[in-house]
Amino acid sequence: MLAGLLAGSAATAVRAQEAPAEPAGPSGAAPAAPTAPTAPTAPTAPTAPTIRFRGADGKPLPPEVEAQLRERFKDTLVAPPGASAATATATGANDVVVRAARPRGAVIGDIPPERTLTPADIRAYGASTVEELIGALGAQVASGRGRDDAGPVVLLNGKRVSGFAEIARLPPEAIERMEVLPEEVALKYGYRADRKVVNVVAFERFSSTIGQLSVAGATEGGRDTVGSSGNYLSIRGETRLNLDLDTSRSGKLLESERGVRQVGGDPDLGRSRTLLPSSARIAANGTVATTIATDVSATLNGRFEAIGSEALLGAVPDGPLARGIDTRTAHLGATLNGRLDRWLWSFTGNYDRTATDTRTDLASGGARDVARAAGTLAGIDFLLSGPAFELPAGPVSAGIRTSADLRDFDARSRFGATDLARDRGAVQANLDVPLFRADTPTIGALSASGNVAVERLSDLGTLYTHGYGLNWSPAKAVNVLASFTDEEGAPTVEQLGAPLIVTPNVRTFDVARGETVDVTRVSGGDRALIADRRRVSSLSLTVKPLPRTDLTISVDYLATRIDDPIAAFPIPTSQIEAAFPDRFTRDAGGRLQRIVGTPLNFARADQRQLRWGINLSRPFGEQPAGIDPANIRYFPSAAEAQRRLPPGAQVRQIDAGSPAARRFENLNSRLLLSLQHSWRLEDEVLLRPGGPTLDLLDGGALDTRGGRPRHEVEVQAGIFKRGLGARVTAAWQGGTGIRGLGDAGDLDFGGLATVNLNLFANVSTYLGRARTPRWASGVRASLTVTNLFNQRPDVRDATGATPINYQPAYLNPLGRTIGFALRKLF
Repeated sequence: MLAGLLAGSAATAVRAQEAPAEPAGPSGAAPAAPTAPTAPTAPTAPTAPTIRFRGADGKPLPPEVEAQLRERFKDTLVAPPGASAATATATGANDVVVRAARPRGAVIGDIPPERTLTPADIRAYGASTVEELIGALGAQVASGRGRDDAGPVVLLNGKRVSGFAEIARLPPEAIERMEVLPEEVALKYGYRADRKVVNVVAFERFSSTIGQLSVAGATEGGRDTVGSSGNYLSIRGETRLNLDLDTSRSGKLLESERGVRQVGGDPDLGRSRTLLPSSARIAANGTVATTIATDVSATLNGRFEAIGSEALLGAVPDGPLARGIDTRTAHLGATLNGRLDRWLWSFTGNYDRTATDTRTDLASGGARDVARAAGTLAGIDFLLSGPAFELPAGPVSAGIRTSADLRDFDARSRFGATDLARDRGAVQANLDVPLFRADTPTIGALSASGNVAVERLSDLGTLYTHGYGLNWSPAKAVNVLASFTDEEGAPTVEQLGAPLIVTPNVRTFDVARGETVDVTRVSGGDRALIADRRRVSSLSLTVKPLPRTDLTISVDYLATRIDDPIAAFPIPTSQIEAAFPDRFTRDAGGRLQRIVGTPLNFARADQRQLRWGINLSRPFGEQPAGIDPANIRYFPSAAEAQRRLPPGAQVRQIDAGSPAARRFENLNSRLLLSLQHSWRLEDEVLLRPGGPTLDLLDGGALDTRGGRPRHEVEVQAGIFKRGLGARVTAAWQGGTGIRGLGDAGDLDFGGLATVNLNLFANVSTYLGRARTPRWASGVRASLTVTNLFNQRPDVRDATGATPINYQPAYLNPLGRTIGFALRKLF
């Protein structure tokens, strides 16, 4: 293993890590260590003509791979003294057999990543945690297959974790690479194929202590947020200790601070209603991981979070009504990962408890409703995966997952009580069958997969899931995935049994009368919900057209049919009221008084969309020869490099300001470009059997956003060099509308474009190590501007006016915000 240290303006260490393939040594002997070939005891001058590189199948390597290996091992791979070229060629004594090895932390299976981020790529995002980094990737890690907006499945070093909280606060400096993989990879880890997979691979040796302070506020005033966090991390192989504390506090934002028009025209009413509540949050997280036996590692994670908020709901003669919500969440998770011969196994146990207290002032006589809900989940999960048997094209891989959990949910309010329990047991099996090898002429690599799952719920019976797919790589740079999934999904116990909460003075646009009124809204659970059935067909293409350039082009087609979809109660349009008349209450004059807004099942939903994207990452300027930019590490000092690199690493000094130093600065630089486009081809909802169908792309609507935009585009551009970084994210969505509102006329929602800007500076890198004050070492300053041009949705009716309920401040209360953060790595 080779390491080099840069001095001067960028105190940086560079490490050439394990190559994708390693020579086994002359005569095919396996090397003594995975990072270096076996060398003769008395090397002589290289005799390149007598050295031949070939694969384990005896075939020559691709020319570019052979050239790279000759350059890398030119001083260690030599012919035996006195051997002639003719004899060596005839006997094969000097053949070097190259056997490909899976990168450390690689995921299960043969599906390649859609994108791989190197340490240099990661630094260019300027993120402070893994959670922030995944958020910065935006549409690149989003999936349109799930039932909700849940984030991707996250792995650590190719292994399952007890929960995202286990690695959410890891610093990006600890990441060796991050891979984004398609939804089909989730099946291999026992999850549903409805979320993308993000594999975080950490360095084998890393330690840091980090503190951060942040402030943010809206440029129009009215709300400020202050946050602080501290993090300690130590990684030594399979041993890991991570401690984190995070706090934040935000002020309330009143309607009067945004000039919101009030029902009745009294502007003073705005001082009694909040657009955003005040809130306070504290979270503590700890993770301990170690090896407890040969080939067995264990992880224990604990987390506690408390959040409190206070909101104002409007004025009554006795004064403003208030609502307070306190939520406490506790998590304890344990994970065991090990190996049985060629089979990998993973055991996960989790205990979670969430308790929420909601206090709401009622309009009648100063009464207060107190609703309490508490949910507990205890579960175990076991996954076994590995090669079942061999076929000519390769091993058949199998995965079996069994899981069981117990869930209790208790809710109390003045309107009733709910006590639900759900016992669940499930078995899932996944099989990957290789059909053709990668070297098959014309066809390339082709494999098939199938999966089946059975889930038994004590309150809803048995649910079934099955799916199948094809994975085809006709060329190294091209990958095609086709899959189909048919699954049944149960409503959550919270959707079934959440406490009924009555909220007065909810500002609502009554489309039947074309007026905005304050109504009483009832929220909570609905015991009548049933399971849905979701059938998803997908076809995806990923192309990496330039071998020496990190350029990726991806195209995905997705078709979804859902029977009995579970949804939050939609906005009160005439079609919704006609389909669910028992949910609405009007007075004798027809004015809307009350809405029961608990969740419900629609009859059917049909969706089709096409998503495509382009990602490009590249360094600037002339690069140092013989070093792969993907395998570089940077440290603030030589001592730090020696401390974090494995024993035996070699460090060399490079003079500040030299051509070599400038080339390494170029190696550290990055240009990031990303374009993601979603094109919805169909999005329809059948409200009830035989009832009306809402076309959400043409005037139908389920929420205040007015239907679904046919086109959504996200563009990211980032640049990073010599410690300075900038990233711009622009998002645009097409216009929508609500049609068929009768006398109220149609509502038109204009297209919306927003731009976010992030600027950051690694102070010590920019100033140069020799001129950096001690306090500034490891310091990064960040400036973030969200919604740079202060854009908000614009809604107009047939007369060109904006209904009170659709004022821009309701749809985007904050507008432009500016945040500043100061982070120090010790």
